[in-house]
Amino acid sequence: MRDAACPRPLSLVRYRGRPGLRFCTGCGQPVAQVAQPEPERSPERGHERKLVTILFADLTGSTSLGERMDTEQLQHLLNSFFTAMREEIEAEGGTVEKFIGDAIMAAFGVPTAHEDDPARALRAAVRMLQRLERVNNDVEPRHGVRLNLRIGINTGEVLATTEARPDLVMTTGDAVNVAARLEQTAQPGQVLVAERTARACPGMAFVDVPPLHLRGRDAPVKALSLVLATAGGTPEGASARGIAGLWAPMVGRDRELGLLTAVYGRAADEGHPHLVTIYGDAGVGKSRLTAEFLSAVQDGPGSPTILRGRCLPYGDGVTYWPLAEILKGLAGVLDSDPPDETRAKIAKLGRQRLTAEVVPDPRRAAAALAFTLGVEDPEISFSSLPPLQVQAEMHAAWRAFFSSVAADGPLIVVIEDIHWADGSLLDLIEDVADRAQGPCVGPVSVATRAHRYATYVGRRPPQLHERVPRSAFGY
Repeated sequence: MRDAACPRPLSLVRYRGRPGLRFCTGCGQPVAQVAQPEPERSPERGHERKLVTILFADLTGSTSLGERMDTEQLQHLLNSFFTAMREEIEAEGGTVEKFIGDAIMAAFGVPTAHEDDPARALRAAVRMLQRLERVNNDVEPRHGVRLNLRIGINTGEVLATTEARPDLVMTTGDAVNVAARLEQTAQPGQVLVAERTARACPGMAFVDVPPLHLRGRDAPVKALSLVLATAGGTPEGASARGIAGLWAPMVGRDRELGLLTAVYGRAADEGHPHLVTIYGDAGVGKSRLTAEFLSAVQDGPGSPTILRGRCLPYGDGVTYWPLAEILKGLAGVLDSDPPDETRAKIAKLGRQRLTAEVVPDPRRAAAALAFTLGVEDPEISFSSLPPLQVQAEMHAAWRAFFSSVAADGPLIVVIEDIHWADGSLLDLIEDVADRAQGPCVGPVSVATRAHRYATYVGRRPPQLHERVPRSAFGY
């Protein structure tokens, strides 16, 4: 941009190392009179650019529902559906932006951003489909209809409000449009996920779909279909640490690795459980140290059984989430399993593991394990018992369960992100470590910050804290 009386570009006049220049060095005019470039537009007050994951969900076949049902009945049905879906979205930390007819739009990352917003959106999608099954079990006998849901999810940069208010549009941008188009392309019961979202969730399972030609877009869009029916709970898969396809040798952790290996060897030789906590700042290599330790003991003689769980920082009913993940994996419980089938699978596992040799009442102990997942045996009710009795029976059931698994050979239980653990879970872990029987190392607790097991100050390498059970000393 040039001034009419000055041949020099304005950028040279203003910014040649002298930002406080008052007069143009080319024409002598005051800089204030020289034409100024238009300032770059910034987001309006109350808005900001954010990386957000958008979820669109839509009922399929809703037009036919309007023809077959009375208006008031349809309104009651949709209200029940929207209430159920909102609960599942908010349980994963999402925010429902609006209901559009029979569709739902939700945002993950607005107004509060989290490091795992894409994974939260995918877990919310799975929860929504599971909850829909329960809604259908209530709706179908009364109205003779069955609801189907399709979901599209995309991650991208949007212009977002800094506060969630009903009178404001929370997110605006191309990412919203792509999520809506993915939802319109999905089949009933399918979750279509944009490639960027899938890359942010490497621990989850997907199936490739052909490139999609979405309405309003010139270039095809790469998307994947989320695999819903996975064993071990919500599809999280293995640890999502690191970058797929890249590997580097671990350096500078020989001492810590040697300590872990020594504790494992002592537990295997003495037949007593040991509790180990690995704690330190984020990014110092706690999960990598755990992975190297597990790889080392698996390659050695007497390969151990390894059970894994992870604590969640959000959601309802997640007190015993790591144990629920372990139980689902061993029992083969799928996300799509109804409560009756889930209860049957856990009962079968209980008959295999909880014998009269390890617990006085095997069936009641199996029911206590199932109660950890929120599944209650109709003949053995725990919800009506005093909380202390429920706690005592759950502790006894898990002690017996881990002791039974350890009786077959060395057992390692890994619980990651234990800094998010509830006090009830920590009580159970300590009880198992003190009173379980057999060569059990664990839980090996991986914490980003210190909890009641240990304290630390400043940035250091991963620290190890070992708790030796009282039973190891004969009292």
